[in-house]
Amino acid sequence: MAQMGAAGVIITEFEGIRCVRKILASRTEIGFYQQGAKALSGVNTPHLIAVQGRDLLIEYLPERLTLEQVNTCINTFEQLATIHRSDYQPQFELKAHQWPREASERALQTLQLPKRSQQSLRAIQQISAELFESDTLISGDSNHGNWGARHNGQRVLFDWERFGYGSPAIDLAPLVFDLGDISAYQTIVERYLRGGGIGEAESLIRHLIIAKAWLVVEVTNILQARNKPDAERYFNWYRQNLPAWLEQIENHF
Repeated sequence: MAQMGAAGVIITEFEGIRCVRKILASRTEIGFYQQGAKALSGVNTPHLIAVQGRDLLIEYLPERLTLEQVNTCINTFEQLATIHRSDYQPQFELKAHQWPREASERALQTLQLPKRSQQSLRAIQQISAELFESDTLISGDSNHGNWGARHNGQRVLFDWERFGYGSPAIDLAPLVFDLGDISAYQTIVERYLRGGGIGEAESLIRHLIIAKAWLVVEVTNILQARNKPDAERYFNWYRQNLPAWLEQIENHF
């Protein structure tokens, strides 16, 4: 989901401080930086510099991280686990995560997958409610593109417009390269549990598979709705790789 948000982002200066201006930030993200960030002790987030109307000005992070740097670092999972274990109850508007049937149909119309693949994706959607029934706080978008590092090496998670409730697996799914396979899911879940994560491995792997399928639908519909210039590249990749992946994971439900 990285770089697919509706808000515009520019690098600028404010009172002599280099910072990131997020234009027309969501109410969720503004609420997070004003209230939520300080309530999640142990989670590194960009410093809030100012809020100007619907614009957020936050700390600029000099170093972006690769997927490998993010998903092999135990601190990634420690920070996510801290979010998931938190008993903080936000008093601002959160992102309501869901996977309605209509979203699947829009994505399938775009992708034009084989009939068996369409049936598999619809079947996963039908059991997806369990992904969103949790009262666990989640970042909602832990994609490696949303991690940066300060000059002292401290890892920082930004882009909080999808902050809400759901299964911890929603925060694990973006850490798996491409669609992944069962072995990759097991590895990510093991790292998460070593970092203090919550839940049982078997359940987390099941939820991770559902979350991966859901992200395909989410990304497809966002790209289509916002006319992203590289949308067709993503669609073609899904057309080439989704059928085999869906067949591979069928036996795990």
